[in-house]
Amino acid sequence: MPASFDTFRAAFRSGFDEAFGVPAAVLGAGYVGFGAFASDTNFTLWATVLSTLTIWALPGQLVMLEMANLGAPGVVIVTTVMLTATRFLPMTVSLLPVLRAPDHPRAAYFIAAHLLAMTGWAVAMRRAPDLPRPARLPFFIGFTCCLIVCAASATAAGFLLADKLGPTLKMGFVFMNPVYFTIVLVGDVRGRTMALALLAGAIAGPLAYLATPQWSVLLGGLAGGTIAFAFARMWRRA
Repeated sequence: MPASFDTFRAAFRSGFDEAFGVPAAVLGAGYVGFGAFASDTNFTLWATVLSTLTIWALPGQLVMLEMANLGAPGVVIVTTVMLTATRFLPMTVSLLPVLRAPDHPRAAYFIAAHLLAMTGWAVAMRRAPDLPRPARLPFFIGFTCCLIVCAASATAAGFLLADKLGPTLKMGFVFMNPVYFTIVLVGDVRGRTMALALLAGAIAGPLAYLATPQWSVLLGGLAGGTIAFAFARMWRRA
């Protein structure tokens, strides 16, 4: 095993250090925008930061803010935020087998599942196969812990600096995240199936939005992935 990954702590530190750069900066920019938006609502600073630590999904947090502003009941808000997180299920199913190793306690996988987000998933799916199996889980936890700490700090900063940020700048910060995610995913394309899945999703997503904006992300992803899977099987048989 390489010297930099010879212990759980060393692998954790390696993941933390790798995240403390472009990934943390881009994700932090998005959370500056979220914190600024939250300051215009009835949310307090601590409630806003706590939402980052517990929900840990910017789209879900934005949905929470919008529904709270509309006066929706708490049960409805919680249910809706939970539904926005269903996209993490296939990501969890695909990532955890890659991170699994015999020596890790079961509780560590529950922690990793909670820490899962788009950036951590994309980087882990690319980096983990090149790491020794015992180092994959601590690397992922270290990477995502760095992102959460930076995101929580950025949320607080955005909340406190909201008066100095105009509406356009706030929105620009928020939209840096999906642009970054797209670049990461495109850069990680390694085969025909992945490229087809991205292309199909890019087409299906806007079409699903025209039909039902509330379910467009889920339906667009499901349709794009299903189409890519079907075509990949047809090619293999041919």
